[in-house]
Amino acid sequence: MDEIFVNKYRELYKNSGRGESQKVRRRKLLEDQRKQRHQTIDDHRGILSYVQSQPRDGKKAPAYFNRFYANKIQLSEWLKEKPEDFDNWFIVPCPKGKRCLVVASDRTRAYTKAGKLLHTFRTSLEGGKYGKYVTVLDCIFHRNTYYVLDCLVYKNQEFINCEAAFRFFWLTSKFDEYDYTVIHRDNVLPLHLIPRFDCADEASLATSFETFPHWPDNFPTLDGFLFYHKEASYTYGSTPLVGWLFSYMLPEILGIEAIHPEYKKTPPDYTNAAAFMEAFDKRLM
Repeated sequence: MDEIFVNKYRELYKNSGRGESQKVRRRKLLEDQRKQRHQTIDDHRGILSYVQSQPRDGKKAPAYFNRFYANKIQLSEWLKEKPEDFDNWFIVPCPKGKRCLVVASDRTRAYTKAGKLLHTFRTSLEGGKYGKYVTVLDCIFHRNTYYVLDCLVYKNQEFINCEAAFRFFWLTSKFDEYDYTVIHRDNVLPLHLIPRFDCADEASLATSFETFPHWPDNFPTLDGFLFYHKEASYTYGSTPLVGWLFSYMLPEILGIEAIHPEYKKTPPDYTNAAAFMEAFDKRLM
């Protein structure tokens, strides 16, 4: 397997999920997250208070590296088999690009998974122009455009402990209210909300697999598909409640043949999903 190909994905996702089965770990994690939602203290919260505590001097150059933002992005595991509760998942087409956190607070800054500053720019996000509010989004950056996957904070409201179904509903409603794709003085780079499809809706599911390309002129190109459990909180690091498949794995893992022909094209060395996943994980060790 090509080393460049493996390195490209090393920082993004793909945890082999060894040990307990994904099914067991998902159940335990969902139970833990439900309990956390009823607790007043949660170690995974605090990103809002951190951002609010930072000095907001527009004249001061931001640090090139911020350790706080390192490893704050939710990462997926391989979806090794079709979940029994498949109706309780969303599928999200994922464009190729660099994963990052977009933090809007007076200025808008984007940080990579390692905590490196990617960009400082102006956006029309709540908090992107004035220091009164904070918004933090999980995004993919590609060629001067941000593609929005998820929401951690919006207008001073933390969503980390909220279910994915609610986070996605909230994002959709906000992007319906305001067009963040339009470039102007206060929004110098466009933000596009990535479509998500409900696995409980047969028509929606068919659309996700039969649509090609998912973006105009196939730009950016499709990287693969993310699968989000509807009841899952946002987790820092890898989680079995977010799955990943390359498009050519869909027929084998999900038993779905009605997909666009472009999604069936496999790499030259591809034999089956299990062998590919195992070889991929070995290269990451």
